[in-house]
Amino acid sequence: MSLFANLQRKIGQRLDQIFSVIQKKIFPIAKIPDFDGDCRFALLTVNFSTTHFLKLMLLTLCQQNNLQKITRIVIVDNDSRDGGLDFLRNLSKSISRIELVENRWIRTHARGLRKGIYHLNKLESSLEKQLQSNVLMICDTDIIFRNSDTITELAEIFNSKKYAFAGELRYSSNICPQAQASFLCLRRDIYNHKEISPIVNHGSPAYPMQKSLWENKYQLYDFRSNSGGYILHRGRSGVAAAGKHYSTSSYSSEKNNKPHFMAVENGEQIWKDAENQFAELLLPENESELIKYLKNKLS
Repeated sequence: MSLFANLQRKIGQRLDQIFSVIQKKIFPIAKIPDFDGDCRFALLTVNFSTTHFLKLMLLTLCQQNNLQKITRIVIVDNDSRDGGLDFLRNLSKSISRIELVENRWIRTHARGLRKGIYHLNKLESSLEKQLQSNVLMICDTDIIFRNSDTITELAEIFNSKKYAFAGELRYSSNICPQAQASFLCLRRDIYNHKEISPIVNHGSPAYPMQKSLWENKYQLYDFRSNSGGYILHRGRSGVAAAGKHYSTSSYSSEKNNKPHFMAVENGEQIWKDAENQFAELLLPENESELIKYLKNKLS
């Protein structure tokens, strides 16, 4: 990475951190009902010219048991330039459970997530409590669901009312364990508290939020998402997209853009097998068929 790109990224991160924290502390917050012990997920993902991977993620999501636990899917599109926007617009028009939020300015992952949460809060504010989602499921576009009981097991964790957060925790020199950020879940009512940090532009956008949960004595559940075979994160897809489509992005000069598959044994082959399983539906010319398939599963 060039010195200029590194400086550009650092300044952007610091400004976003200051602005988002002040915004949450000063401005009125949404009224989110207390968690009622019946987990209802809102899946939130940010697309950054990674539409192919997003399609695969949704296809593997459809293989989940207890799919009705996903009551809302919010896709934030960060000015994608891979030709996928028309598909996403048609998808959201066809499936009531899917909401598309188009973000054209300040295309950071953290801002995309915050914009998606704001949209979700506004969308569900007039609904009865039992119709509102109450747990955020934040996942990158380049993950696939492997274990068909992933949603079921996560719902049981939150239904116990013991935990505010679930993710694959990693312990290091930090006092607070840090979850792998590509897939994590968080109670909406607790995230809404002013003392909990918002998701911010950071090397790990969810870490300040996790740290504030830890400092405020909330319980974090160590859900072994990748190492336990529940999901698989390909990795570095957004960085590769930045290099291909966004010359002004601070990530466009990043050299490390190869997928890592979270060092899961046979991870690359597992990913290829998933793509091969849905090869026909993933072809660009078959988008109308893909929407019909997803509508049948998600409506």
